[in-house]
Amino acid sequence: MTLGRFKLLTALAAALGAGLFALLSMEPEVITLMFTFPSQPFIDMLWQLAGISEGMRALAIALYVLVCLIPAAALLVISRRRRPYGEDWLLALLSAVLLVFMYRALVISYLGAVSVQMGALTVLAAWLALRLLRYFSGSDNAHLAKLAMWAVALLGLLCAFALGWQCAAAVSTAASPLIGSVLPDSASGAVISILAESASVIAQNAIILYGCLLALRLADSFMPEGRLTDESVAEAELLYRYSVRALTAVILIGMAANLIKLAFIRSAVSGSVNVSFKLTPLLFCLGALIVSRFLAAHKRLRDDNDLFV
Repeated sequence: MTLGRFKLLTALAAALGAGLFALLSMEPEVITLMFTFPSQPFIDMLWQLAGISEGMRALAIALYVLVCLIPAAALLVISRRRRPYGEDWLLALLSAVLLVFMYRALVISYLGAVSVQMGALTVLAAWLALRLLRYFSGSDNAHLAKLAMWAVALLGLLCAFALGWQCAAAVSTAASPLIGSVLPDSASGAVISILAESASVIAQNAIILYGCLLALRLADSFMPEGRLTDESVAEAELLYRYSVRALTAVILIGMAANLIKLAFIRSAVSGSVNVSFKLTPLLFCLGALIVSRFLAAHKRLRDDNDLFV
């Protein structure tokens, strides 16, 4: 992925985040649709079939079992081609999760489509993460640099989406009917607390987004051979200096947001306030810091070894 394409995609992701927030603000029922599709329509279809006749009830049960066993069938296909990896057995767990959770949605709780959807996504996410980890660990340097580039690009797009979403949320809060009138202390404290949290999240996502851009430049300097060059070291040093400043900024921004929220705790609507530090920006900056320093040290060590040859 080129840097120009990454910048274009981040702009589109930010616009998508802002647009989706606006849509959900106008149509709140879309949120329910996001967490229940396609499980809820399938469960509704099974209920309708079961209510027609005994024969249709048997058909509904057969459809229920067949759909739940699709992941197990995928595991069987994989086992016929090669020996399944450890993470592939999660597909059997996925079938079990679908059987149990969909049964609960059908018999115990008609409104359990959300649990079916989230349970399936949880197992699928675990399988995908472990599969990618195995793929990364078995790659050579050039392939690993390419995979790292796509991983960083995906993280940047997620941050851009969150940035657009949070900017739209902050604008919505600031432009609420409460603003512009004489506010009671409870309302003004709540609005200021929300705006402080939004400003903190926006700043931290912007910091990560620019760090992803620098990390992409570093990964691009490895291509196409996957070798560490002087250009790579220069990019690593740039990423290191930025990571130091970014790590400091993330800590200070989080501290400032927490202090602002605590300053209005007496006038907050609920009488309490959530004080926290976001771990994702800290982990990203710390990881970039360690990687950049390791690359620079590795290049110096290799150059020193070349002097003895």
